[in-house]
Amino acid sequence: MINNLKQKILNELEKKEIPDLKFLFSDEVLNISLALLRELLEEEKQDFEEKLKTPDEKITFDLFDDFSKLDYFWSLLNHFENVNSGDKIRQIIEDFEGEYVDFWNYIAYNKRYYDILVYTRQNIDLDEEQIRILYQSIKAYKIRWIDLEKQKQDELKEISKRLSELSQKFWNNVLDSQKEFEYNLPNDEFLKEFPFDDLDQAKKRAEEKVQIWFTFDASPSSYISIMKYCSNSEIRKVFYKAKSSFASNWDFDNRSIVLETLNLRDKQAKILGYKNHGELSLVFKMAETPEQIINLLEDITKNAKIKASKELEELRNHFNLSEINPWDTGYYFRKLKEEKYNLDDRELKKYFEFENTLKELFWVVNKLYSIEMKEISWDKYDENIRYYEVYKDSKLISYFVADYFYNQNKRSWAWADTLRAKHISVPLSQPFPPMEKRKKEFLPIVVNVCNFTKSSEWKTLLTMLDVETMFHEFGHAIHEMLAFSKYSELTWFNVEWDFVELPSQLLENWCSDNEALKVVSKHHETWEIIPENILESLENLKTFWTWNATLRQNEFALLDMFLHTSDIPKTIEELDKKTLEISNSLNIFENEEDYKSYTSFTHIFDWWYSAWYYSYMWAEIIEADIFAEFKKNWIFDKKTSTRFLNTILWQGSRKDASELFKDFMNREVKTDAFFERKGF
Repeated sequence: MINNLKQKILNELEKKEIPDLKFLFSDEVLNISLALLRELLEEEKQDFEEKLKTPDEKITFDLFDDFSKLDYFWSLLNHFENVNSGDKIRQIIEDFEGEYVDFWNYIAYNKRYYDILVYTRQNIDLDEEQIRILYQSIKAYKIRWIDLEKQKQDELKEISKRLSELSQKFWNNVLDSQKEFEYNLPNDEFLKEFPFDDLDQAKKRAEEKVQIWFTFDASPSSYISIMKYCSNSEIRKVFYKAKSSFASNWDFDNRSIVLETLNLRDKQAKILGYKNHGELSLVFKMAETPEQIINLLEDITKNAKIKASKELEELRNHFNLSEINPWDTGYYFRKLKEEKYNLDDRELKKYFEFENTLKELFWVVNKLYSIEMKEISWDKYDENIRYYEVYKDSKLISYFVADYFYNQNKRSWAWADTLRAKHISVPLSQPFPPMEKRKKEFLPIVVNVCNFTKSSEWKTLLTMLDVETMFHEFGHAIHEMLAFSKYSELTWFNVEWDFVELPSQLLENWCSDNEALKVVSKHHETWEIIPENILESLENLKTFWTWNATLRQNEFALLDMFLHTSDIPKTIEELDKKTLEISNSLNIFENEEDYKSYTSFTHIFDWWYSAWYYSYMWAEIIEADIFAEFKKNWIFDKKTSTRFLNTILWQGSRKDASELFKDFMNREVKTDAFFERKGF
């Protein structure tokens, strides 16, 4: 019986289309998944040992051209844990992750495998893409100091394994801490300014807990609605304090995990010959040194403080406030938009009904890049997800999984990921060759995950931030879908990380630029496009509050870089003090001792952004420069979008990011468009 079930799982993993995820994430599969993972691991270990025995004269590039069922199944299970974390799937991840990392470490420090890579590069006739892959692979081995003595290699392996464990513990604590938080409000004057759909969701949360009031929790939509619409400053303060201190005390305290993580990363960097983790992290980035990044961000922060102070002064003057706190800014900024700029976010939401906005997103990418999205009907592991086939010039190029709505067991931010990497064995005579000419193929399965609040009784209306998030994550998706190379090593995920946010941030312009809004906005009842008076208000507000937002972003980016380039605190108390001092030095508000946002800073302690968080700002500078090029003509100009497709999206990581930019712009990056956008 178990063998039959295992075979059924393997059959699903061999499907060319999207597998039956409802089945793969079922309890019967989860019950045996750990055993199957270990069987697949043993098979891969044996296959790898056979590779190592290959005589030099029989080495070809095909030796590296493998599709891994282990990696695929592991990727799917990790995805499920990210979107529906529970005791069973969490335990599977924790039990197997160490064994998986051990095998990765064995490969990463295997001298014979490194020698095979070098031999292939020096003695085999290769095409440009194969040369690029080997160049990157050999470089990675050199960065890991493949010639280190065994004792240091073993030490690095243990560090890698422990960091993986700490990452999982960090995320679990954040999730569990957030799940404990809720706040109940009666139907009184504090709720009078709330949009109906936000109150509707709060009422349903209360009913689920057999309560008669309105329940708000740690979900992004709850937090934003409280900060924008709750008229009571003390209630807003409760939410601000909670958000900035999740996983910082009691059973879910991440502070010791952060301290151990920082020490291990620093130790790892120094064993490898780098001054600190920040220096190590930049080896595969566009930026050259931590000092270059720090100088850039500090310069922007200095200018931002001047403008941000003026933005706060306008709020104080308009509302005759003697003081304003960080938990007050969202509320008064919203009211200022309504009173001075005649822009009501509740009215704006009516032009962004979820179904229509998704439809318009697909229209935009079709207009720009000739991508067609066809929804397909298969069994789903969650009733809210959707499956699509993705076509480019009538050829199937990818699959897409859309998971847009919040649940309390899901990671609290939005992201894009590849559940299955592309693997196509064909000559590279043309992009996306016809199906009949493909010898062996696994097209990529790309996923977008968001946390929108779904209305259960009527249409779901999106905030402008929701819409920008939807476009942003789909920008990542098309970067993967459109990569020309047949090799997964040369697609979006291997682009320099301070360049990877370019396509995602660029696509946001097609839902925020007024020229685009006339196309993508539709009133959910009248189907009229957004009126000129709202467009005018949005235009007037484009440079307002941008610098407070920039300060917030730079606070996290510089906190990340300072933590990974300076001396590591010796105690938790020193860590608390240091992070607070850094944050306050970069802010125009003075936060108190309970401000510990670093304990839920998942990007750098549970994701891949350690000493990389600056990449959002770095990519925004590049993106502003490139979008200015689009604006010279028409934002839907086919010549410009085709040039961007050919020089950047199609290329994936086949070239260094600086070359990709030059191929499109024919020059180096300039900051003029970025500062002009910010109104400075």
